[in-house]
Amino acid sequence: MPKDRAATEQTPALRDLVSRGSRALRENGVEAPRLAAELLMAQVLGKDRIHYLSHGGEPAGAGVAAAYEGLILRCARGEPLQYLTGEREFYGLSFRVTPAVLIPRPETELLVEKALALASAGAGLRWVDVGTGSGCIAVSVARSLPGARVWAVDLSCEALEVARLNAARHRVEGRICFVCADLLSCFPRQPTFDFVLANLPYIPAADLPALPAAVRDFEPAMALAGGESGMHHYQRLVPQCAACLAAGGHLLLELGQGQADCGKALAEAAGLRVLECAADLQGIPRCLVARKESEVAEHG
Repeated sequence: MPKDRAATEQTPALRDLVSRGSRALRENGVEAPRLAAELLMAQVLGKDRIHYLSHGGEPAGAGVAAAYEGLILRCARGEPLQYLTGEREFYGLSFRVTPAVLIPRPETELLVEKALALASAGAGLRWVDVGTGSGCIAVSVARSLPGARVWAVDLSCEALEVARLNAARHRVEGRICFVCADLLSCFPRQPTFDFVLANLPYIPAADLPALPAAVRDFEPAMALAGGESGMHHYQRLVPQCAACLAAGGHLLLELGQGQADCGKALAEAAGLRVLECAADLQGIPRCLVARKESEVAEHG
């Protein structure tokens, strides 16, 4: 038998590797192990999952097998699937993600939905996404509202690079201004924005050790830690918003479990009127919506 034919027959098929990978992920408690195993194979092949599903009977080859087994091992050890594939879907769009940014969560889509509903009759509105990370909020707004003017702010220059890539991917990079700054500190204390959107770190310090290992050990700490109460960053941001929002403008914040009352108190102390704190699909008050009724001086 020719050597090349013998080598081909000894090489496992793609689907056989995926079956092994799926078992390994299941044994290590990875969610949806078969899907994860298929997505990792697609990543190694440089194709989409549909390509793998239609070519699963093909021999893998030694290089593919080695690369795939390496990804399976990393995933089994807890590294998030989204970092391994470099992709995460948010608000119907695919976003590039790296360990420099928090992986977008489905509950954050609620903030985007609420904001877009409030802006449905407005054109040329000015938006700022504070703590933009991957840019999922800013890019989703810019895609949904072609007339919007958007600023994306983050303290991490590495995160802003990811956000820029995502803006370019969805062809809105010309309508988003990327700013490396601490909250709204770089903007003048005068009415500048119609919407301030923020999903800032809100995990209390005491809760950080109990986070799932995939979150605690792999996602950026600066995107998680919210100080002793979890509200440290919002305690600084909300007073800034009172001055930077135009009259009739809105502030929308994503909050953690049990933080709704504190969020409402911060908004009211800054002279804003709280409209609601919308619950996510788990019934957790998640998205605080407040409005600036008139010109007010900065508080705090």
